[in-house]
Amino acid sequence: MTDFQPTGEVVIFVREEGFYPIQLSGLKPPAEEAAEHAVCNPGTLRIEDMGGKVIWPEGARQ
Repeated sequence: MTDFQPTGEVVIFVREEGFYPIQLSGLKPPAEEAAEHAVCNPGTLRIEDMGGKVIWPEGARQ
């Protein structure tokens, strides 16, 4: 097991069936890290920051 503790912001993954929060690692810019997570989670419609701003997909209407 590792001692790594995430330090990044919490973002919301929105899916057809609902939503869930995750805390990013903080090792990369939030939009970049969110995009990488979205690729690993097919079915993600969008990712928002806690203020409701869409950070993935890039250029999405807000």
